[in-house]
Amino acid sequence: MRQTLLLAAALCLPGAALAQGSANLDRASRNPTAPAKTVAESSAASAASVAASSVAAEIPFSEILNRPDDVGLNERYALQRIRAGDLRGAATTLERVLLVDPTRYRTRLLYGVVLVRLDDVADAALELDRVLATPALPRETRDEAEAYERLVRSRRRLSHFDARLTLGLGFDDNRNAAPNSGTRLIQGTPFQLTDDSRRKADSNLQFVGSLGASRQVWGATGDQVFARFTYYRAEQKVYDLLNLQAYSPKAGAVLRTRWADVTPSLSFDHVLLSQSSYLRSRNADLRVERRLSDRWSAWFEFGHSYQDFLDTPRVAGASGRTGDQLDWTLGTAWSPDPLDRLTLTALHRRKYAQDVAAYAYRRESVGAQWLRLLGRGRFATLGVTGQFDRYEIPDPSVEPGVVRHDDAVVVDLLYGQPLDLLWSRLRNLEASVGYEYFYEGSTVVNYEYSNNKATAFVTYKWGI
Repeated sequence: MRQTLLLAAALCLPGAALAQGSANLDRASRNPTAPAKTVAESSAASAASVAASSVAAEIPFSEILNRPDDVGLNERYALQRIRAGDLRGAATTLERVLLVDPTRYRTRLLYGVVLVRLDDVADAALELDRVLATPALPRETRDEAEAYERLVRSRRRLSHFDARLTLGLGFDDNRNAAPNSGTRLIQGTPFQLTDDSRRKADSNLQFVGSLGASRQVWGATGDQVFARFTYYRAEQKVYDLLNLQAYSPKAGAVLRTRWADVTPSLSFDHVLLSQSSYLRSRNADLRVERRLSDRWSAWFEFGHSYQDFLDTPRVAGASGRTGDQLDWTLGTAWSPDPLDRLTLTALHRRKYAQDVAAYAYRRESVGAQWLRLLGRGRFATLGVTGQFDRYEIPDPSVEPGVVRHDDAVVVDLLYGQPLDLLWSRLRNLEASVGYEYFYEGSTVVNYEYSNNKATAFVTYKWGI
């Protein structure tokens, strides 16, 4: 029955890793320095495959009807329903097992965990209390039950607080986005790149710190308000022009209706480039997400930003990019089983520039990401994104008469795991390593370039 506890862990325990994204400042989004997140939803998820291997063949429901008092058969059927994503069916089956044999404490623990996953935390608490009241309960089972009981208490708490500290290293083989052609156009005239402007490999040290708080409001519907503050810093070893700092406060609410979860939020990003203020962005977002089934969800998000770019001592003319940015995003996520999730997104962007119309553009972007849970908190992701930018008018300072069209592809890989797998004292610490390949083709040779990026991070997480 050990596999039932492993699968219970696969259902409940959250984990996360951070990975840093953006290629260069010209391609930055609403928050050009915020780290991209990839969430691994379990600290023991591949244990579900262990449970799966214990079941030789699919059990038809007709056999359950014929043998309702066979507790072993019903337990295997419950694991089968969990693997299929039918948690309600699994809960019904486990409840039937416990009616036949109430002393099966491991089955009761799995039943409690399934109830947590179904957001029935009150009944889950009762089941976990019954497990812990079992005489002569094995120490391993007691530790697991107490861990889930703490999770239930956290779920029932109205207020939650969390903190994350991330320290990492990054390496780019073309940090300054030098053109692949080795030439750069100035007013339509090609010039060979100088030593200072050729492709530069560079490494950086990155730090991310964030504090968050949320509180449930307006009764038992699950509505909540939240706030978060994030600080980001990256220091380059060679190309110090791209030393970055960003301060990003954000606040909003989650309104849970019968039809969908609605999340409005406001945020502000203050970005410093080489220790000088470079961007102040005021952002408003609205996300509407609906769970279509146990395996499938979809969402729509609209974002508006007013981006105020500032000239710096080392970047003249940045203020010409000042203007509104509008984003419309459609997304869907599908989980064929508890270990895998496929996410698809499509984005349309309009970027306006008040003073220099040549900086205004439209972007169409499509992306896919596959998340695989590897068990014991480990995870891996593979993502592919294509983005297509169409600028409004030619930039006479670069190439008069040619309208810039950029087509880019991004391929990224990420692997992460808790560090307590290596040493038990490293609790609440996670490590991740990532790789990203970026290529952009353009009608203007200045913007045709490629880059290979590697990252390694360690993250400390705390939460109540």
